[in-house]
Amino acid sequence: MRKSFLLLACAALVSTAAGKAGAESFQFAPPPFPVLNLRSVDIEKNSGLDYVGMKVDGFKFNALNFGGSRAIKYWDRGGFSLGGNLMLILGKGDFGGGSEMTMFGEGFGIQPNWYFDLRGEEEDDFSLPFYFGPHLSMNMLMGSFTTPSVGGFGGGSTFITVGTILYGWQAGLQAGVNLNDYIKFVPYIDFSQEVGGSVGTSFSSSYGSSSTSVSVKSMPVATSPGFDFKLRKVNLSIGGAIQNSKSASGTGSKVKTTVFHLRFQTKFRSICGI
Repeated sequence: MRKSFLLLACAALVSTAAGKAGAESFQFAPPPFPVLNLRSVDIEKNSGLDYVGMKVDGFKFNALNFGGSRAIKYWDRGGFSLGGNLMLILGKGDFGGGSEMTMFGEGFGIQPNWYFDLRGEEEDDFSLPFYFGPHLSMNMLMGSFTTPSVGGFGGGSTFITVGTILYGWQAGLQAGVNLNDYIKFVPYIDFSQEVGGSVGTSFSSSYGSSSTSVSVKSMPVATSPGFDFKLRKVNLSIGGAIQNSKSASGTGSKVKTTVFHLRFQTKFRSICGI
């Protein structure tokens, strides 16, 4: 009876923690999307590296995101951008009393966007693009949860696997202001929402194994203000963003995500037209 009780308690704790690990954030590659000043060019390619840090309750996650995108001008003040990203994720949680969890894995995301330059100038002096589109992300995490023994009972490690699929939308507004011939300042604000998805969790230990699958309901809209500095002569940009949102696991917890990015751009004219 005591072992059964410990198994159920451990399963509840692991499922809750693993749900947080799999369902929070990492939804899509962070902005700014490559939609600036495409009045003066026809196509812009963007590739780079992002660091993403996330905190929720006793959990801290770190991820490296390798992303790329391509924006194409279809008319004078607008066009289409398609981006994708691949993430390497590592997370650790300390729940007190010697209970710890470590998880690692990878994620994948894709996000198409339509954009409209509300006030772009051909000379590349200023731009004010608005963008919107859907996104889809998938994560697969594996790890273990360790608990100390109490009175000679329980304790040991539980091995966990979490698979997550989330889908939603994002929209935002960003301004491109040339500070001089070498630097462009890009403040932006991005809005996003997860409207659905699912989280599957499985675990195994010396007491047995089990698996669960739950649906993720529509979440509140998250807001991400950020900035970008583009080095115009070398087509390199650096910047960051911060996001505060509610937990996707339905606990009411706050999720804080911080992003720093380094990106390379290539802009060119189309010879044959688009």
